[in-house]
Amino acid sequence: GCLTPIGDPPLYIGYLMGVPFWWVAEHCWPMWVVGIGGLLSMFYVVDRRNYRRAPREVRDALAEPADTWRFDGLGNVFFLLVILGSVFVTKPMFVREMLMLGAAAGSYYTTRRQLHEANDFNFHPVQEVAILFIGIFATMMPALDILQVKAREMGSPGVGVLFWSTGVLSSFLDNAPTYLCFLKAVFGAYVDPEVVRQVSALVASGATSLDGLVLGEHADQVRATYTSLQQYHPGALAAKSVSRDTIEVAYLLGNTAYNRYIVAISVAAVFFGANTYIGNGPNFMVKAIAEQQGVKTPTFIGYIVRFSLPFMLPVLILVWAIFFR
Repeated sequence: GCLTPIGDPPLYIGYLMGVPFWWVAEHCWPMWVVGIGGLLSMFYVVDRRNYRRAPREVRDALAEPADTWRFDGLGNVFFLLVILGSVFVTKPMFVREMLMLGAAAGSYYTTRRQLHEANDFNFHPVQEVAILFIGIFATMMPALDILQVKAREMGSPGVGVLFWSTGVLSSFLDNAPTYLCFLKAVFGAYVDPEVVRQVSALVASGATSLDGLVLGEHADQVRATYTSLQQYHPGALAAKSVSRDTIEVAYLLGNTAYNRYIVAISVAAVFFGANTYIGNGPNFMVKAIAEQQGVKTPTFIGYIVRFSLPFMLPVLILVWAIFFR
């Protein structure tokens, strides 16, 4: 989930704020390899142990030729591609959202009823999750504004502090707003408002080059930030439509000493989101679907005790020790 903005919701928030689409994959793939490698190793050990403990007749049954399969509802691949493609649509306003809603409606009404019935599909889990997360997003806006204004008063948190702070809150809140909270905190703690003001003025003037311009005492940071905008957002720069958030992200990307802060909160938000049912929207969705089908699922605390602590925590400590300590 930490390789692209469509892999996990917090990274999509970052993309909307100005983090380039492929930047995360370029900088987070080593953490991804360690995390996935650790979990796959654990899965292999647990599955192999369970297989060896099974009676001989059960193992023989599992070793039979694989079942045949067919792909029903193939037309939904088109609607999925529409949703993925709409991620890159930024103008005009609300076109992206309309494309997504249109693709969802098209998928629902063109899929045969028999397939919906075979999958026991209905909207109850979606409604349950939507109500919960609408409440989370609606109440977080004042906190975000306060956090950005007061962040500089909190000192300068290191990359390890950001990793664990983002991670712990991503475990017990939804990881998308948590990512946004800590990105705003990094803006407030490290981004120089004077540099943002100067870069905003340069964007408004339509400057194509900084050669010969007097940039004052913040010249290096202004130059690095503007160069980052030219590299990652040339279209928006040419149209003079660069937002303040995008300039602040460009400040962090252009000044390489701050790159690790975005990496830390990105990896933490994605990885720790798996620790609880509400850490990431799909976790809660799967639980709601399973319970509606009568499948027994662990309690909130039971999930943490049985799975997060023995399996996820060692991987998270390993990632921290290698990359963020």
